Amino acid sequence: MSRLRVGLLTNPTAASGTAHRVGRHVAHLLRLAGISVVDVSGPTAHIAHARAVVLRDTLTALVVVGGDGTISLGADVVAGTPVRLGVVPAGSGNDFARALDLPVGAPEESVRRILQAMSRPVVAIDAIEISSALEDGPPSRSLAVGNLSLGFDALVNARANRARRPGSARYTVSVVQELRRFSPIPYWIEVDGGEREEVDASLLTLCNTGVFGGGMRLVPDARVDDGALRLVTLAGLGRADLVRFFPRVYRGTHTDIAGFDVRRVREITVGLRDGRSLRTYADGDPRALLPVTARVLPGAVRILTELRAPAGSACP
Repeated sequence: MSRLRVGLLTNPTAASGTAHRVGRHVAHLLRLAGISVVDVSGPTAHIAHARAVVLRDTLTALVVVGGDGTISLGADVVAGTPVRLGVVPAGSGNDFARALDLPVGAPEESVRRILQAMSRPVVAIDAIEISSALEDGPPSRSLAVGNLSLGFDALVNARANRARRPGSARYTVSVVQELRRFSPIPYWIEVDGGEREEVDASLLTLCNTGVFGGGMRLVPDARVDDGALRLVTLAGLGRADLVRFFPRVYRGTHTDIAGFDVRRVREITVGLRDGRSLRTYADGDPRALLPVTARVLPGAVRILTELRAPAGSACP
């Protein structure tokens, strides 16, 4: 009998319920390989998280089946522990899978790679810790492994989550709809303990993978294992320019556009200068209202895959 015990966390609603079916198939494949599988899934993310935490110390690995939000939920469970994270992409966008070159729509191949990685040296990736910076608000903390959206992309994410269109199409349509009434947002930021800066930006995003929106490669050469995040700002573009900007992001040909800037950061606090209420989004899910503080957690998540160098070796 194998001593390996794996937790299985499936999002029952991801990809219109497809992930639930994929999760049953993954459990069957793991058991065929001699792995002891315990299902920690639940009707809500909160319940699934609690179940996984209770059993975490008994697990060799936690395998998550779902989209980016489910992956970040699993990462939050295992971060800072010896438990390794396996990913079977089964969401609508699957941006984390795209960034790490994981097989999408191929659960057998996903399980094969997870089983192979179990016998190989540990691979660790960075994570983003997000906490509320509101002085009079309730404390909050969450984890992300992809990207933290802080402005226009957060507004688009909120609209896309309400849409019924499948896959990346809903994000593309939401970009067009949100552009109709959008204007640059007045931020203040504090980077790595430095002085407060004022920034008027059309886009402000903190990236670990740099891939979001169903395949947009905002930072094509971002790495998830270098102990740093990428702060992306886009300033000085009007609505017509933004309409032309986003199609180029899918191709990764936008990095030479005037006003597009990428900075390596380890910690940042972001707020608004005009007093409006704006909710941040990370890995497809709503997070804290601005202002927030986000910092990199180097090597926080042990993941069951191999990391491949991105196209282009230079880091911005």
